[in-house]
Amino acid sequence: MKRACAYLILILAAFFLQNNIFAASPLILTIPNIMLILVFSFGFIRGSFDGMCIGFACGLLLDLFFSETIGFSALIYTLLGYGIGVLGQLYYTDFVDMPLLLCLISDLFYHIGIFIFAFVINGQFDFGTYFVNIIIPELLYTALMTLLLYPVFRKADALIEKWETRRTRSFV
Repeated sequence: MKRACAYLILILAAFFLQNNIFAASPLILTIPNIMLILVFSFGFIRGSFDGMCIGFACGLLLDLFFSETIGFSALIYTLLGYGIGVLGQLYYTDFVDMPLLLCLISDLFYHIGIFIFAFVINGQFDFGTYFVNIIIPELLYTALMTLLLYPVFRKADALIEKWETRRTRSFV
């Protein structure tokens, strides 16, 4: 329960940061996908179950605020959280090189899913323009933010773990 409350606070903070702070910036036309960074970070650090739960919550929150179809982003984020969680069990999570690569792959899969479900279904097939104007700038900006936020999320996870074990030991 404590971990779920901490995750909820992180999800809301990432949502606010992505959709209010970065979206309001007039300097850059694209925004980093902070919600995706949160999903793959905790999926990579904690495993597929936590990655799926955070992914579903992040995707559902985005669907509720920005999508005409409820569940589309939730599905993509849940699948990404699960996949990254499985990979997180295979690789060492302390270094930032593997999370950076997984961030780029996750963001690319996210945009391919968006393109397939949002554009192809509506009869728009111009992937080249979408790739150059939307995917590339967001990939670069999200990668930069991953370098800054992944260590923060690792420390947040360590603090949550410490908080849980300290509280649990005091009752036993």
